[in-house]
Amino acid sequence: MTNSGTETIKYSELTAGVKRFLNYFISQYKIILFTTLITSALGLLYGKLQPSTFKATSTFIVEDKSGKSGGGLSGLASQFGIDVGGLTGGEAGLFDGDNILEIIKSRAIIEKVLLTKIEEPASLKGQTIADYYIQINNLAPAFESKNINVKSLNFASLTQVAKHSVVQDSILYVLYNKVYKDLNVEKKNKKSTIITLEVVSNDQVFSKIFVEELIKQTSDLYIDIKTGNLSRSIARIQQKADSLQNSLGSIYQNSFQINSSRIEVTNRDKTVSSTLYGEVLKNLETLKLSLINQTPVIQVLDSPKYPLFDQRTPARYALIIGFAVGFALSLFYALYKYTSN
Repeated sequence: MTNSGTETIKYSELTAGVKRFLNYFISQYKIILFTTLITSALGLLYGKLQPSTFKATSTFIVEDKSGKSGGGLSGLASQFGIDVGGLTGGEAGLFDGDNILEIIKSRAIIEKVLLTKIEEPASLKGQTIADYYIQINNLAPAFESKNINVKSLNFASLTQVAKHSVVQDSILYVLYNKVYKDLNVEKKNKKSTIITLEVVSNDQVFSKIFVEELIKQTSDLYIDIKTGNLSRSIARIQQKADSLQNSLGSIYQNSFQINSSRIEVTNRDKTVSSTLYGEVLKNLETLKLSLINQTPVIQVLDSPKYPLFDQRTPARYALIIGFAVGFALSLFYALYKYTSN
């Protein structure tokens, strides 16, 4: 029977071949030294020149209490034409699932954050986050090259309801796009309700205050959507209660100035007004209690603390990586030259 054509290599032949290659590789020490020096120097230079980046991370849970409201409350409030279920639970779907991830990254929320005035540190107090972002990223020259004076933007005077100028809106949109790229919101575990929010910038103060304010603005929006209508209805009922109180006070005051023929009518007015006022107060307190119980909460689990960790690769690690890359390139080059001879 003939051999199938496969060749076998003896162990001694394999070791001898490896030794010959190693001797050849060592003989190329000049190329190895030159290559590793170049790549190590490039790695070190990269490590030294790369900008600092600071990542602020916060985790939180959205806690919704609206499902706990009792059925008796709806009947009580319906006397005043108020649908408690509609007022507190009608917008529940807005924050369901992954919707909140998109809401946090929305232009409306981020621009609100940018227009917020900084409270701490004291050296930045009164300055808007937008102004500070322009400062730390040295964006003023780029805007001024387009005949836009940064100081004239006057972000500190803007309010959420005030109409912005075209230039102000344009600059805010530019800032929004820049911040959006460095913003990450996700659920690390799809089965979990814990949301992670991360912001990366070249300034640790900005990263921290932006994350904190972003969560606050999202929480305020959520609470307003879930309880805003109920709060406004409570305010209207409070006005009704105040009106009844004033009316009742007038009745009591006038009762001392009327003749005996109208005493019976006055007493009847007192009884009706007092009963109605008592019922309004009782229902008002019930609705206020419901508002407290049903106000949703964004519960922060972890918040960023100073000092934030610099995300850039340490120079010594970049040097080691550069050396490893140079050595690998030298090895493959030597292997190529050895096998081609």
